[in-house]
Amino acid sequence: MRLDNPLVVQWEYASEERLSRRNQTYSDLSEGDSPEDVAFAAVAEARPRRFLEIGCGVGQFAERVEQELAAKVLAIDVSERMVELTRARGIQTEVADAQALPFPDAAFDCVAANWVLYHVPDIDKALQEAKRVLEPGGRFVTATIGERNMIELWDLLEAVPTHGLSFGYDNGAAILARHFDAVERREAIGTVVFPDSASMREFVAATITQAHLADRVPELAGPFRTRCSHVIFTGEKA
Repeated sequence: MRLDNPLVVQWEYASEERLSRRNQTYSDLSEGDSPEDVAFAAVAEARPRRFLEIGCGVGQFAERVEQELAAKVLAIDVSERMVELTRARGIQTEVADAQALPFPDAAFDCVAANWVLYHVPDIDKALQEAKRVLEPGGRFVTATIGERNMIELWDLLEAVPTHGLSFGYDNGAAILARHFDAVERREAIGTVVFPDSASMREFVAATITQAHLADRVPELAGPFRTRCSHVIFTGEKA
């Protein structure tokens, strides 16, 4: 199953239940670096006044930028349901495609697309658009899944971790460097601690590519720990 298949994306984000379950697992059961905090810090460093989030999901990141950084925030998503949920938080939000942003040139000083680019069929077109709507000197922030993410979990289920992404830990810097200057890579390494089989089974069932493995989750004798790995990239528009 390819994560940049538009039909897969449409199906996965037509409702929020699975995304919310994944987010809740990372929020409630993680120790160590928070990938969202690392991405937020990369945005905060830019001191944004006009911020665009591409692929806003349920809207918590856009809301945090607006509340904590006092930026004027605009968010987009291809999912009408994600737009509805983000708008309910009081964020200006609209349905739009990352490959054809409906905004004028240099409209923002910071743009983020976290855990989004591997869902986009034409990544270079999306990055061209992100660069176009950034003002000179603006920052682009994006996050993706890291190397061997949750390897212990997938080993337990006799599966392979997510790999070969169209925008991933191994190729992200080179892809960004085709469009942005001063590309930097930041790692967010932590641990997810599943307290029991039920919490693990719920998480696996909520994944996009591994949901069919939920029935393989065994009964656990105690908490199960698995490495959590994500990568955040930044790039600047000259």
